[in-house]
Amino acid sequence: MKRLGINTLFKFPNVPDFARSNFESHFIYADKVMLVFLGIQWFIATFITSITYSTYTYGFLSGGLITFSLMGAYRYFKGTQVMRALVAVAMMLFSLVFIQQHLGRIEMHFHIFIAMAILSLYKDIVPVFVAAATTILHHVVFNTLQFYEVTLFDMPVMIFNYGCGFDIVLLHGVFVIAEAFIVGYIIKLQIEYGVELNKSENKILGLNQELSFTSLHDSLTGLPNRYNLHSKLDIIVANANRYQRKFAILFLDLDHFKNINDTLGHNIGDTLLKSVAKRLQSLVRENDLIARIGGDEFIIILNDVEDIHRLEQVIIKILDSFRREWMIQDHLLRLSASIGVAIYPDDSTEINELMKFADLAMYKAKSGGRDQFNFFTSTLNHQIHEEVAIANDLHRALKDNEFVLFYQPKIEISTGKIIGAEALIRWNHPSRGMIFPDKFITIAENTGFILKLGSWIIDETARMIGRLCQKGYNEIHVSCNVSTRQFQNLNLYSEIENALIKNDIPVGLFAIEITESVMMEYLEVTLETLKKIKSLGIHICMDDFGTGYSSLSYLRQFPIDSLKIDKSFVDDITEGGDNSHLLLNTIIAMGETLNLHIIAEGVEEAYQMEYLFEKGCPYYQGYYFSKAIAEENFFTLCEINRAK
Repeated sequence: MKRLGINTLFKFPNVPDFARSNFESHFIYADKVMLVFLGIQWFIATFITSITYSTYTYGFLSGGLITFSLMGAYRYFKGTQVMRALVAVAMMLFSLVFIQQHLGRIEMHFHIFIAMAILSLYKDIVPVFVAAATTILHHVVFNTLQFYEVTLFDMPVMIFNYGCGFDIVLLHGVFVIAEAFIVGYIIKLQIEYGVELNKSENKILGLNQELSFTSLHDSLTGLPNRYNLHSKLDIIVANANRYQRKFAILFLDLDHFKNINDTLGHNIGDTLLKSVAKRLQSLVRENDLIARIGGDEFIIILNDVEDIHRLEQVIIKILDSFRREWMIQDHLLRLSASIGVAIYPDDSTEINELMKFADLAMYKAKSGGRDQFNFFTSTLNHQIHEEVAIANDLHRALKDNEFVLFYQPKIEISTGKIIGAEALIRWNHPSRGMIFPDKFITIAENTGFILKLGSWIIDETARMIGRLCQKGYNEIHVSCNVSTRQFQNLNLYSEIENALIKNDIPVGLFAIEITESVMMEYLEVTLETLKKIKSLGIHICMDDFGTGYSSLSYLRQFPIDSLKIDKSFVDDITEGGDNSHLLLNTIIAMGETLNLHIIAEGVEEAYQMEYLFEKGCPYYQGYYFSKAIAEENFFTLCEINRAK
């Protein structure tokens, strides 16, 4: 319970900023009420009171002067403390008018106390004490005038009609001051209560605004979320239709963002997403829109698209901004993005369809190598549907044993003997015929089906080695390709080990081929997995060497046994020309220095093979000897080769 005292009485709470407008509105409304009340009192002073005492002129003139003065003041001071003080003076002056009109009858003094109580409506202590001071001053002045028998409008000035003692004035003043303190304390309680109400209202308003913002915006980046995006798109579509304008939907997805989360942690990933949001906002105009719809996916709406050329410039600017270095919590990151674009109304007038088309175009940009953009077209739509159909058919094909391995021989140049083979998958589709891996491997990787298919390839490669050994080919190794997605699978080592044990084959005849991209992604995990695989006695070959980002440090760090020179370098060999400057020569020399086996792939001409042999490349594969052939044909070729 609060202690009641002088310090408590005069300790008024400050009105916080968020409540000032409410208090000001209350004061202005209270001013209006007071003006109406003063008008009513003027009527009473002019007519009602004058009936008995014939003081019409006095009541009309004095009451009118008070009322019209306050109306004029309201025009300039409404809602202010000055206006409240003036109202207090006016209220007390009407008390004096009534007292004088009744020649000091004591009953009219109660108007003073009622008027002071009414002033509590203001929730302000100043009008109450101004009123008290006005009353006490009036009684002193008018009692003095009464003492000297001064007249006013032919009436004697009177305060108390039974005497003129200053003791009565003093006693009356004590009552007025006492009431001022009591009313002041009541006003203090009113202010405290009003402030608390405003605090509660402000908290509720803040919570409502926070909930509203949270429901419409992404909690991490503060960008509009999916729901908010669709709401705003309704308005954007309406404006586009009204003004016959176009807009573009850009579906942006960060490349290899999962790698950052997996290697550096989600904290770094979240910080990066915030930075991406800020950078995107800095690249677009105010009337454009950016939303995060989940994960590392962003939607950008570019309004008022006038021509494709300018749109392409904006997209290129966005992609270039991602290629800059990103400093995230002391980590220097390199990033890129893939963007799909659909245009309203050219591609569709349905928002959901446009979003799907932009997504399909982004998917195409990813499959095309990432770090690029792609526009949606009807041809792309057909192609995507074709890829979806293939993706759906892959599982059935594996179950129905439609996949087969073809084998391309690896030849020792000096002897012409088959020393190994690369297993290459084919899909013998019942209606489409033989499908080559370039049509379905990427789809299998994107859908995750490559894990099941890769397991089958490893098992089938091991079974093929077993069949070779049964026929006496105990020195021909067989290699299979292992993709990046398979290296992300922690079961890869176990799958290879189980395949070797199940088929009971010599481990030295089993080989895997990896690309440079496998080494670049998940470096530590890949290195650990390769070392474990190498411990089984497996031969490890780096495929397509020279086309990626490998360095000598990687080659020395990883347990690589052989390098495969990419066909593009072999194609550089010219018949009878000067080939001394070829990068091929450097690769062969580097392989020899690192004590690695060198295999050239894509050899199609005799002069290419001869040049390779001259430069010290011991092995090759390619159409010059044989393309990839079915298993039975490979065995036939081995028989012929052994007979030589």
